[in-house]
Amino acid sequence: MTLLQKLFPPQTAISRREILLSALAAGLAISLNAWLSHALLPGNYQVFLAASMGASTILVIAVHHSPLSQPWAVIGGHLVGALSGLLATLLVENSILACMLAIMLTVLLQMTLRCLHAPGGGTALLPILGGAALQAEGFGFIGVVLLNGLVLVVAALLVNNLLPGRHYPLAFAPRPLTPVKPVFREEDLLAALRSMEGFIDVSPDDLERIYEHARSHLRQHSEGERDTKQNTKQNAEPRR
Repeated sequence: MTLLQKLFPPQTAISRREILLSALAAGLAISLNAWLSHALLPGNYQVFLAASMGASTILVIAVHHSPLSQPWAVIGGHLVGALSGLLATLLVENSILACMLAIMLTVLLQMTLRCLHAPGGGTALLPILGGAALQAEGFGFIGVVLLNGLVLVVAALLVNNLLPGRHYPLAFAPRPLTPVKPVFREEDLLAALRSMEGFIDVSPDDLERIYEHARSHLRQHSEGERDTKQNTKQNAEPRR
């Protein structure tokens, strides 16, 4: 593998239709969030939409099946980030040290509370770097973030479940009518994920489905190769 291949690893091919639908759905979700948040918040709130909601919108729409995109991850992750950022501004005057403390607290609490959500790190920095207008809101900023998160989850529920082939949240995805013979037990997959000593952005159910699809593809490929060899052999035999 060349250095260029290592820096740009292959990703799953996505159809143009899926790309277009994701782009339109993300635009619809963020506009709905901005409109509702602006309408529901009092007029004295100058910041009605946290900028980090843009990153969350991409996750819940374009990567809606990820554990990082599920409702508790979105709402809990942003709330943890907002609280961590506000506490850092109260405890530390130096902005650089405050940023460090905010991110440390965010990661610690998100992983402990099982609501790991990367855009929450951006939310944690907003109270520190957002200027006087945002800092003047104080703990009212948490209310803004909570409203933004709730509206985003509702938008994701509406948009994702209206698009064909999508189900959100992941826990409510329908099971196949003909259950596949399990390759592993769920506890085996969980034990394997824990042994890797890090957060793996895939659920055990998705991992088993991926493995099963890979086995099916390999089986079809092997059968196709066998049929090709048999046809080649038959064609090569002299006719009597």
